[in-house]
Amino acid sequence: MAGDWEWLRGLQASSDVPEQLRAPTASPALNLGVRVIGSNIVGNDVVELAAQYMAEHARLELWIGSHEPPLGFRQRFERGRPSSEALLVAYEAWIAFETAYQAAGRKVDQVCDERERLKKALSRAIDSLVRARIE
Repeated sequence: MAGDWEWLRGLQASSDVPEQLRAPTASPALNLGVRVIGSNIVGNDVVELAAQYMAEHARLELWIGSHEPPLGFRQRFERGRPSSEALLVAYEAWIAFETAYQAAGRKVDQVCDERERLKKALSRAIDSLVRARIE
């Protein structure tokens, strides 16, 4: 019986979620989108990706909540783990962009590489959320 719960050792502790992603909502994924969109330092293409990320997160949550038969705790964890990992990668790309932007004297044309990495990270996170519903 104890072996049935061994997989729990792989659970990410809530303390592993960066402090900046713990508010204003209870969802770290939505909070990342809020931070990016509310920053006013990204272009509309990045805003669109952040909004799409938030929408895909909501779609996954709706899908999990309405799945028949209902998904068990382990199934929900297995579906959510890749998207949690993608969230952290996207968050790291966001922090790198934000930091570079400030260091560049708030000149967006000097942080093109970081901006592209942010866009790619958000795209990968979106793909991860979509895959969680279809796999």
